[in-house]
This record gives sequence, C-alpha cells and structure tokens, in this order.
Amino acid sequence: MMKIPFYHIDRFYQNHKAKINAITDEVFASGQVLEGKSVALLEENLSRLCQRKYAVMTGSCTDALYFSLKATGIKQGDEVIVPAYSFIASASPIVRVGATPIFVDTDITGNMDMEKAQQVVTKKTKAIIPVHLHGKMIHPATLLDFASENNIIIIEDAAQAFGSSFEGIPAGNTGLCSCFSFDPSKIVGAFGTGGAVLTDDPEIYKQILAFRSQGKNAESGLYSIQGYNSRISTLQAALILFQTEILTDIIQRRKTVAEKYYNLIPYSDALSHLPIAQNNEAYNYHKFPLFTPQRDKLKTFLKEQGIETGIHYPQLLPDQPLFEKPTNRFPTATQLSKTTLSLPIYPELSDDEISYICQTIHTFFKNH
Repeated sequence: MMKIPFYHIDRFYQNHKAKINAITDEVFASGQVLEGKSVALLEENLSRLCQRKYAVMTGSCTDALYFSLKATGIKQGDEVIVPAYSFIASASPIVRVGATPIFVDTDITGNMDMEKAQQVVTKKTKAIIPVHLHGKMIHPATLLDFASENNIIIIEDAAQAFGSSFEGIPAGNTGLCSCFSFDPSKIVGAFGTGGAVLTDDPEIYKQILAFRSQGKNAESGLYSIQGYNSRISTLQAALILFQTEILTDIIQRRKTVAEKYYNLIPYSDALSHLPIAQNNEAYNYHKFPLFTPQRDKLKTFLKEQGIETGIHYPQLLPDQPLFEKPTNRFPTATQLSKTTLSLPIYPELSDDEISYICQTIHTFFKNH
C-alpha cells in the first residue's frame, strides 16, 4: 500500500534542496533577515507577472485583505459582498474593519453567482470580494461590469489563483486591490506564511506600506497612522521569489497531473469534477476537487488505502459562529460543502501514485 500525503512541501524541499539551502545561506550571510533585497525583488516580480504598478508583501493574505479594506475606506455600517463558500479569511477581515459581510450563493464551480450577488446590493454596499476558488477565475469583465454598474469597489481575493488567467488577464489584476496568499498549501508557498497586496493606486500603495510596518510613512519615516507588524522575512521572500521563477514548470506539472485525473478517474452520475479549462482560461490547478454524494465514505476508504485528501470546505462561512446568521440560504454552496473532496495534486506526485489514486477510486465505486 502506498502512502500519499495531501501536502508536499517536504517533497519540494527534497527536489530543490541544493537551491533552497543556497538561498538560506545567502540570506543569513547577508545579515538582512528583514527587509532584505529579496523582498523588493519579489514585489517587482509580482507586479510584472500581474501587470500591476505596485505590490506590497505582507505577513499573510488575511492581513492583505484587511489592509485593503482599511486603505479603501471600508468601515462600520458598510456592507461587503462575499461568497458563502470559501476559507474564513475571505470574510473575517470584513468584520475586523467593522463592516458587514453579505454572503452570496455560488455556482457549481464554487465561485460566486454574480446574478445572486446583484440581488443583495443595497445603498450600504461598498465593495465586493470575489474569490477565485480552487484557482478557477471568475471572468474579470463580469466583475468590472458589476462594480461599475453598482458603483462599488473590487478587492480581489486571488489567494488560490496565483498563475491563473482568463482571456490573458492574470489573477491579481482586477479591481482596486488584489490579494495573494503564499501559505505553504498554495502552488507557490512560503516555508511559513506570507501574502501580498497589488494595486495601481499610489495612495493605497502608500497606506498598505504603512500598515505593514507599524504605521511608518515610507517617505518621512514618521508614524502618522496606526499600523501593524506584518513584514515578511527576507528568507521567506527569497524562497517565494525562487518559486515564481519556476512558476511555468510548477503549473505545467500540476496541469499534467490534473489531465491524468481527468482521463483515469471513472466519472459517472455519482462522481464529477470541475469543468475542464477552456481555450480562454488557464487554471493553476491549486486544488483538484471531486464531487460525489458519497464523499465521506470515499474519503474514509482512500485514507484506509494510504491516500490523504482534503475537504474545501465542510462548512459555509455564514454558518460559522463569527457571523450573524443570515436569513437567506445557499443551496448550491451547501451541496458543494457536502460533496466536495480534494485529491492530492502537486508536481512531485509520481505517475505511479496518480495511477494508484485513480485505481483506488475505481475500486471504491465498483463496490459501492
């Protein structure tokens, strides 16, 4: 029986051990463990990749979203539209600034249903936080039209979509602010944690810089606003920078793994997957979710056979105790929360392991 983990950072380290150790030695030898040159180089690279004027590294994507909300003036009494189906950090920063998250159902891919989003717009609506779930992007033009028609801002939660694109528009390019996560679970991840805010607005850029560094004005050196300690270390920035330089290879291998899953898993009415990427879109394959009413039984069976899986996500955001219980329901998101199962997907997954996973799934459905 094989043992196949869900996450892969240990395998990534073994495959790139010499490079990672060289990066570590260089950073420590420089003596600049904070605010070293790798931070600025990474910010420049993110700006280039996402076709943005500015990028600011932060301690996490949670901070990136919070700083974006603060910098764009979202405050108590405001409403912010957010999908009902996502990670907690898509919505918790809204509460942190004193605003109210307005949850919206999803479509079958897990992305926000924009028609239903239109139904919840009120005079209090000031922003929308779209989430590109599993790395599959919402159409940027649809988001921009929605924001323009309703006179609200977009804060793009691109935490899961680094490297994805739609009609040539990269994730991280849409709206007043865009936020990335470099958590170890992402396709490009720190050996710790990290995030980023991208924007084209110089004033927002200055505010984000101040927020991450205790409120320090980058030009005067004075502390004029309340800030936070959200700097990423030089080492983490250097490790992320290295991964951005091999991003094409990372995504290509993940795509190859996904294609094998598409071809080898026995799909049926009882088992489906995300739509295959069309010619106008490119996934980063952050996750490979299956959808089946037998999710829990399949997960248990795979675990018994040595295969780790994940559930993204078992509860809807509006069902979390942090938020006030909404009166409306979310049928599609609820269905996804009960049927979604994420398979291991990373470049270090071997062809033999992929075949084993697919054959194990075949065995399960043959007997159930």
